[in-house]
Amino acid sequence: MEEEIKKLEAELIYNKGFLETVMKKLDNEKFISSAPQQVIQNEMNKKADADAKIKAIEERLKGLK
Repeated sequence: MEEEIKKLEAELIYNKGFLETVMKKLDNEKFISSAPQQVIQNEMNKKADADAKIKAIEERLKGLK
C-alpha cells in the first residue's frame, strides 16, 4: 500500500511537470502565432490528457489514504 502511494505521488509530480511545460507553450504568444494549427491542437490534446491523468491519480490517492 505504501509503495503504491509513493508510486502514484511520483507519477503525479511527473504529470504536473509535463502539464506545466505544455502550458508554457500554450501561453506563449509567439508559439501560438507561428505554430501550425495541428501543432497547437496536439499541445491542447496533451494538456487535456495530462489534466485527466492528474485527476485520476489524485482520486486514486484519495482512495488509498
